[in-house]
Amino acid sequence: MRSGKSEVGFDAFEDMRQAVIRLELLRYLTLAIFLALGVRLWWLQVVNHEVYAERAEQNRIRELLIPARRGTIYDRNGKILVDSRPSYNIIVSRKDVKNFDELKELLVENLCDCASEDKAEEQQKKAEYRENLTKRLEAARFEPNYEAIVVKEQASPADVAWVMAHEYEYPELRAEEVPQRYYPHKNFAAHVLGYVGEVSRAELEKGRFSKENGYKLGDIIGKSGVERTYNEILMGRDGMRRVIVDSRGRIQAEIDRIDPIPGRNLYLTLDYEIQKVAEEQADLFLEGRGVIAVMDPNNGEMLAMVSRPDFDPNVFSQRLKEEIEALSADEEKPLFNRAIQGIYPTGSTWKIFMAVAALNEQVITVKESRLQDGGLQIGNYFMSSLSNLGRPDIHLAIVKSADGYFYRLGLKMGIERIEKWTQIFRLGQPTGIDLPNEAAGVPPSREWKAKVNPKDPKWRDYDTAAASIGQGIAITPLQVLRTVAGVAMGGQMVTPHFLLKAEAGIDRQGNWHDEIRYIDEKRFTVPMSREVHETVSKAMWGVVNENGTGGGARVEGFDVSGKTGTAQVASKERAGSKNKDHAWFVSYAPRAKPEIASVVLVENVGFGGTHAAPRAKAIYEAYYRRTRNLPMGTEVQVAKK
Repeated sequence: MRSGKSEVGFDAFEDMRQAVIRLELLRYLTLAIFLALGVRLWWLQVVNHEVYAERAEQNRIRELLIPARRGTIYDRNGKILVDSRPSYNIIVSRKDVKNFDELKELLVENLCDCASEDKAEEQQKKAEYRENLTKRLEAARFEPNYEAIVVKEQASPADVAWVMAHEYEYPELRAEEVPQRYYPHKNFAAHVLGYVGEVSRAELEKGRFSKENGYKLGDIIGKSGVERTYNEILMGRDGMRRVIVDSRGRIQAEIDRIDPIPGRNLYLTLDYEIQKVAEEQADLFLEGRGVIAVMDPNNGEMLAMVSRPDFDPNVFSQRLKEEIEALSADEEKPLFNRAIQGIYPTGSTWKIFMAVAALNEQVITVKESRLQDGGLQIGNYFMSSLSNLGRPDIHLAIVKSADGYFYRLGLKMGIERIEKWTQIFRLGQPTGIDLPNEAAGVPPSREWKAKVNPKDPKWRDYDTAAASIGQGIAITPLQVLRTVAGVAMGGQMVTPHFLLKAEAGIDRQGNWHDEIRYIDEKRFTVPMSREVHETVSKAMWGVVNENGTGGGARVEGFDVSGKTGTAQVASKERAGSKNKDHAWFVSYAPRAKPEIASVVLVENVGFGGTHAAPRAKAIYEAYYRRTRNLPMGTEVQVAKK
């Protein structure tokens, strides 16, 4: 048995040994920590020196976008139609945001135009603004290339003053001057010019405005009209300024600047004066719906285009949410360009096409063209006719718009030859105009009937007779205009277009482009002898000048030639304000050497000679007097609302 002394000595020895072990462990742990720190330091300063140096530089230096101004749009004579003007946006720098939720509430309380005597309405506006901010912030939160987040467009002087007064507290906020699209004439030629808006995430995924093509969130692009068609010409190249910021993101100094390159200017074929008269005439549409389009038949240059109802494109550039929603929800479809997207039965304007086809096929000849007029019994159907001219020739049948004559002419031709000539004229196909979303339409065809009417797919004589006067056919007003303009020019079919020229300049990728002028690569020719052309042209002149159905378009000294049309929309039993016939008038002048052609369509008003022809008269008279330096004379009388 050990003594107490020995036991005490042993415990002391053991304590010393444990202390040595702990010191050794501490020493090795210390060495390991220093080794890890050394490795990490080597990793940061040697291996990844460039990466972290770049990050540090980015924290000190920021690149701020300078938006480029879109090109100005002019009419053919240099009148400004679309421009850009300075405006202010409130911008958030994404890198400097510490708490997105707190920032959102700050903006709602200080930048929302929500003040109202009605507290419920005020809260509703705040909720809508908060929702809009949430979408914008979330869209950009994980987007690496979206540093500047626009949280308010069209900032008021008070908004700008508030941001500047609080720039020390909230350095992530700044007011930035930007160009805003401006349409000085408001609704004027709205469907032609179109409007702009921010590129959507869906557009960025694929297609023309995708990221692969250099677009990014926040870019303002054309959404409709020539703004969209010629976006790459109109959209400039953004600039950049490099600034030094402090640890809180406050700008200290500008160290470099690359100025933006504005978009190239665009000149349209549109004639402001003709468009103005067309707009005034469209304002007189009884039901407020319809189309007026005016073209040079020699080259396809569009001089005017009006679609009613219309809209103010400034609503979109100013991002007026309520107005935009109202336009989208409107049953009258004000955003819908009826000239190129509206599909309408052609009525008796189709008879011009029938006359050219029948004469070319020698179903009738210039010397032997007499056929019976009046109503016609076909099986169980009686085809009525307002005319009963006995046995008129083709001239009188066109002048008086004899339905009975054309029933019989269509039956003599047969559906095979009618289908053949719709293909020759390319009816039921887009014209190729330089506007987006042009519709095609439905020409008369056996295939189409079988598809839409499987219970009675067989094409019958009744269908042929009805098609011969333009019923059961649906094409755009622009197709009707091009067809008659082509007849005016003896079969030379041109492509309608609005581009006159685009100025030379640099594009978004930095490439130089010389001046661009429109080249018609789609024009084609419809077979038409001089004799056939003269016969049809003379008859169309008679429609206006020989007590025909289009006398309301007569202009003394200008030889207007045309054709009226009254297109049945619904059965007589269903006739009502929105089921009345459409009124057509398609024409050109002067007859011998055409300079101008037009189509007027007024929805749901009745006869073309009464409601459409006088609108064309006003346009032709204004054009004639202006181009001949004649006084305007008396005002053209037309039916008014």
